[in-house]
Amino acid sequence: MPVAREVGGFDVLIVWRKVHGEWTRFFLFSTFDGDITVRSLLRAWKARWGIEVIHRLFKENLGLGRCHCRTIQAQENWVWCVVEAFDAVLRARREVPGMTWRAAQRQAAQYAEQYVLTDLEQDEPRLDAA
Repeated sequence: MPVAREVGGFDVLIVWRKVHGEWTRFFLFSTFDGDITVRSLLRAWKARWGIEVIHRLFKENLGLGRCHCRTIQAQENWVWCVVEAFDAVLRARREVPGMTWRAAQRQAAQYAEQYVLTDLEQDEPRLDAA
């Protein structure tokens, strides 16, 4: 169903799916060229939806939305820290099947704390430059 608007044309695809035994519909809005196949459009939507799910997970559970950094480099560093945290949680859950998300977060945080924090005391004497 093509729709023309002042901002540009787009297509609306109505998709019916069976969810929990009941047929439900949802609408896909597309700005792709009109010659794209329905199969390609659904494949693109499925890939995009996976990205949206991961983005929400990162924002709600791993602090992606709490970044107050002002520079692009600092924001990029924050994103990489979130990705690393996600990987650490996944590794913790792989090690112990059935572990809850929250328990895996705690275990990953303890692991990170153990290897990131350093002692203020030094084992060897410092060499002072004279």
